[in-house]
Amino acid sequence: MSSDSVKWTALVLTCQTKTAAYAYQKELDILQRKGFIDEDVLILTVEDPKATIGSGGATLNALLVVAEHLSAQQGYTVVNADVLHHSHILIMHMGRNFPYDACGRAFVSLPAKHRGSDTIGSASLMCNIDSLLDTMTTKIAPGSPPGVWMCSTEMFLTIPAPAKINWEDFQGICAIAVPGSQEYAKNHGIYKIDKNGIVTDIVYQGTKTAIEMCATKEGDVALVTGVVFFSVKVAEKFLSFHVMPPIDGCTYMGMDSGGKPIRLSLFFDFLLCMASDTTEESFVSGDRAGGYGSSVASLPEDERKAMKTARAMLWNGFRGTPLKAVCLMDGSHDYMSLSATDHHKHLTNCPVQMGDDETWIWNNRTYSYIQDTCKVEETSVFINSYLSKDIEVGSRCAITHSKLEGPFTIAKNSILTGISLKASKKMKGLELLTGVILRGAHIKLGGHSTTSKAFKIYTVMGKFDNLKTAYVKGTSTFCNSPWIVFLQRTGIDKEDLWAADQTDYDRTLFNAKLFPVWHCTEDVGIREVLWLQGADVEDNDAMLQRWKESWRLSLEEILKCIDLTMEFQWRRDLFYEIAQQEVKDVLLNSQNKGLLPYFKSAVLEGYADQLLHTLDTIAMETDKPNIAARTLACIADVLGCLANEKGSGGLRSGPAANQAWMAAFHKLEEGKISDGVKGLAKERRNWLGRADLLVRAARHYEGAEQILIRHAVMTARQFISTSPCDPPDFDQWVVAHCPARIDLSGGWSDTPPVTYEHGGAVTNAAIIIDGKRPIGAKCRRIHEPHLVLVLGTDPNSQTHLVCKELSHLADYTNPQSTGALLKAAFVCADVVKLPSDTSLEDQLQEKYGGGFELHTWSDLPQGSGLGTSSILAGGVIAALWKTSGRTYDKDSLIHAVLHLEQMLTTGGGWQDQVGGLTPGIKIGRSKEGLPLRVDITHLNISEKTLEAFNSRLILLYTGKTRLARNLLQNVIRNWYARMPQIVSNCDGLTSNAENCAKAFEDGDVEKVGRCLDIYWEQKKIMAPGCEPKLVQTMMAALKPHVYGQSLAGAGGGGFMYVITKQPNAVDTVREVLSGLEGCENVTIHQVEVDQSDLTVEIERPGTEGTDQAITTDPDVAAEVSATEPESVGGTAGQTDQSQVAVDSETAVEVADGQSTENADTVQVGVDQASSEQPTVNPDLSAGNKEGETVARDVSQDKQVGQSETAEDLSADQTETTRDDKPSASVDVDTPQPTLSVETENKEVKTATDSESTVEVGADQAESTVETEETNGSPAAVTENSKEVDEVSDGKTEPTEKIENTDVSTDTAATKKDPKTVVEGNEAQTDSADIIETTD
Repeated sequence: MSSDSVKWTALVLTCQTKTAAYAYQKELDILQRKGFIDEDVLILTVEDPKATIGSGGATLNALLVVAEHLSAQQGYTVVNADVLHHSHILIMHMGRNFPYDACGRAFVSLPAKHRGSDTIGSASLMCNIDSLLDTMTTKIAPGSPPGVWMCSTEMFLTIPAPAKINWEDFQGICAIAVPGSQEYAKNHGIYKIDKNGIVTDIVYQGTKTAIEMCATKEGDVALVTGVVFFSVKVAEKFLSFHVMPPIDGCTYMGMDSGGKPIRLSLFFDFLLCMASDTTEESFVSGDRAGGYGSSVASLPEDERKAMKTARAMLWNGFRGTPLKAVCLMDGSHDYMSLSATDHHKHLTNCPVQMGDDETWIWNNRTYSYIQDTCKVEETSVFINSYLSKDIEVGSRCAITHSKLEGPFTIAKNSILTGISLKASKKMKGLELLTGVILRGAHIKLGGHSTTSKAFKIYTVMGKFDNLKTAYVKGTSTFCNSPWIVFLQRTGIDKEDLWAADQTDYDRTLFNAKLFPVWHCTEDVGIREVLWLQGADVEDNDAMLQRWKESWRLSLEEILKCIDLTMEFQWRRDLFYEIAQQEVKDVLLNSQNKGLLPYFKSAVLEGYADQLLHTLDTIAMETDKPNIAARTLACIADVLGCLANEKGSGGLRSGPAANQAWMAAFHKLEEGKISDGVKGLAKERRNWLGRADLLVRAARHYEGAEQILIRHAVMTARQFISTSPCDPPDFDQWVVAHCPARIDLSGGWSDTPPVTYEHGGAVTNAAIIIDGKRPIGAKCRRIHEPHLVLVLGTDPNSQTHLVCKELSHLADYTNPQSTGALLKAAFVCADVVKLPSDTSLEDQLQEKYGGGFELHTWSDLPQGSGLGTSSILAGGVIAALWKTSGRTYDKDSLIHAVLHLEQMLTTGGGWQDQVGGLTPGIKIGRSKEGLPLRVDITHLNISEKTLEAFNSRLILLYTGKTRLARNLLQNVIRNWYARMPQIVSNCDGLTSNAENCAKAFEDGDVEKVGRCLDIYWEQKKIMAPGCEPKLVQTMMAALKPHVYGQSLAGAGGGGFMYVITKQPNAVDTVREVLSGLEGCENVTIHQVEVDQSDLTVEIERPGTEGTDQAITTDPDVAAEVSATEPESVGGTAGQTDQSQVAVDSETAVEVADGQSTENADTVQVGVDQASSEQPTVNPDLSAGNKEGETVARDVSQDKQVGQSETAEDLSADQTETTRDDKPSASVDVDTPQPTLSVETENKEVKTATDSESTVEVGADQAESTVETEETNGSPAAVTENSKEVDEVSDGKTEPTEKIENTDVSTDTAATKKDPKTVVEGNEAQTDSADIIETTD
């Protein structure tokens, strides 16, 4: 409910019978459960004590009932009028039976659906009562004080804009009016209003003179709308009459107390006494009551006395009460009369339909299914109807709540309502006449519910017929023809239709016994009715004889026997039958229509089983994995809805690997979709009992859906091609250095399944951060036929794995397993075949003559949003292909990453690898459909534009870790649900990407910024919750200074980038953020577009090294710049801000007792290989503006290893510790530990590769060294060693022996006693810490 809506305390619907009250109560309860009525509103349906108590009596009885309920809620034991003081009560009156809709005027269906269906999430037929409720709630009642509103449901009421009513200090009664013509007023009620807005008279069906006296200067009159408001004081007084005879005869309490019923009109018995021109005599006598009252003189003596007494009491009680009228000049009123012409007009041109309607979506085809073989005119209206097999429908027809099967023809201007499939089959080959109204209705005959019998009866009449016109009048017709023509054509006598004692003036179409309901030997119904309207169905004499022998009812009798429960059930059954067909069409034809509203409604109304069966069938019968995947996602949604209905079952996102579902999962993995879906359905039956089980079942269906998404995405494999070439020599490192990427527009459109069901377009850029490429991998061939995997370079988190069996690689599908990405890369790159009957050792030995050692690193914090994992995967595959002797092109690499991420089961799109593996600024595109192919267009950008962009682009680390997994799950879930906002947003994402690309080529950096701003808003639609509070604050503060800004990737944390209005505006950004609370952990980084291609090179000895790590920690940035680096021979690989590392192939000379002056220097985050002291990137130094942080004391950044996970070594591994420089987790003021080294012969458990590896423990760098000659002397082979986890079905295998050699020390150190201390640049060793080395 919107903020400017009234919040109802209670909603009461009055009706004539108890059975009707039960039926209507169920319908209102369903509306409330669907969210169209607030959940805390008290809903009551109240039957009239007698059918003849009138609208005033029904209002008093309803007020009594609701006051009782509210009193009980508030703990009173008797009715207490005080409950009205803070209540907003709405009483709606059903009124009399309606001949054109069995469910009454309030439930006439309209060709519209609620705009909130997609947000509230429930599909529902729109009825007149929905329109009236919305009008009362949002247009008329807002702002009114506590009190009681009354509203008729016998009209269409249109109020385009909220009413402006002055409610200040209001007391009395307010009657709502709308302007109308004097012609319309001839058959309606009008108010006579003075210049102060006070009602002076109420006129019903007045004379021409009386109407003219009520007209305004413009000639209009104020029409009675049926909407009235009683203030609390008036309502209390009104309620007090429930204990005052004879008026108490209007209430159930009075009837139960032995009172006699009395008929009182709300307008002509209650309100009229307050009109200033009304005299007491005319009012008490009933002379002014018109058609709604009775003159006292015409009543029996006892009733005359009761009516006179009642009116006198009302006069004395209410005379002098202010009766104000407010005429809403833009409103309109259309009474739902007994005219068939009016009803036809209301259905085909609904009066409440407005061009710019904020509440309803109007469509001539609403919740209907029409087969392509049918021919229907666009001007015709279809509501909750199913048409199949060559039906022709003429112009301006209305088909509602019908299931029709052709072939037959419906002529123009006709109305068909409630026609069943069985009945429509008897219409085959026929043509209905023009302007015919054919209607089916459920009735119950026989009185008591236990003995009554249900029937479906059909009626027919013409659009121009008048139900109440006397038979003898010349204007009286049946099926649009004079009665005499009808009687002559059929042979029917008028005595067959009316009782002999009825006069011709009493005989009308309304009471003519025309419609067969039962025959003792034959089936009667639709064909007899069609015969009545003139269809040539069979021999006329035989039809006439059967018609005469049938038990027939008049329309008047039928309306008294309507079975409302069956009527609503028929409509509901048909609605969900159509919904199932709609679901089939949408899924099988891959339409962008949302189905979630159907699912939620089906669960609420008990149709979930039918819907699940339909979805199972669709998934089992399709051979397309993309269709099956969406269908499984739909089943997950249905299960989620069932869980919500049973209670809170938990979050939808969660694990999906319960063993009970694995058999079905394996079938899907094997491509056996039908068998897999059957298995899922079978297992599902065990999970329906509780909300939590339903949620878990939904998660497993989403897990199954991901399997099929993977199959769809893996169609991209056909665009991967490599060719053989000579591999590098053993022990030569192939190194790939990769930039990061920023997404500038279009992200999320690259994500499967969006990218192949909608089509994707992303504009992004490769970037260098703080002067370096932050992501990389290196690989080399080794002699041993196994795989060595090294994750990361931070000694605190680095992990080594040795894989000797195929089973060691089998867990690559679990992204949480250590080294999953690297393992998957070996399979994806076709280096290893899995599964295979050939062992890993044999595969490697036969094909490559040995194994491989693979290292990966990233200097970006986890959850950066800069595409780390996908870019790293690309670097790994590129290095593997080159090392294994394969050439490739960039397209193959891009599609290989897509394939690898599906193998990993992490999903993900293609924009990360497009952004990071191809140079510069480009736009990637994928078309709708499979196979999935990505095309890349490099933008033609001038140097001037690129310079302008680089000078305005600033990268900020927010200090917030992003967790994108649930964001991705939610995006996929919302896309499969085809929420209209999501579909529209995907259209916007791709178009914005194209606009952004054009802006770059046009040299319009400002427009690029606008596209970035638009893109950020689109991201928030795709993934609500991706904007942390801190980011909101930062963006608001920076907005005046930037053209555009966004969080990287999925959002939620990580990096943020801005395009400033002024070039080189880092100082401005720093100043803006420095005063913001919560920005203490924010760091600013230098960034520029990387115009160079991906580099994959073979390193030569002595040239390898590492780039400087990117630090997002202010303390580390300051400390690195302030501390002189050590020169220590050591390991290869990149470092992060917390470590000091050297290249893996650096040769170190160790001669007993001799210094190591010629050893290569340690690489402290700088891409150098000199023996001189390395320099720290000035952008990260303590005094440099670009590297400074907005605030200090940031938590330690985490390395991104494989799958952004890293595991500590097992407890039995041999470790050493080393602390050279302060790490990110150490405060700069804390005294730093010293390096301790001792050499010793020692056996350990793990065999390493040919250049045995040292495993380094906490805070100690890893190093690998080769045998070289230094200054003409043989160098001792010195290699640090670290135990290697061997993966075998989750267990750590026994490790092999590593032998010891000498250890190199810092170049500044000299050989001393076993205990040496490093202080500043002085090296010491300590026997407490052991480094283990081997030959």
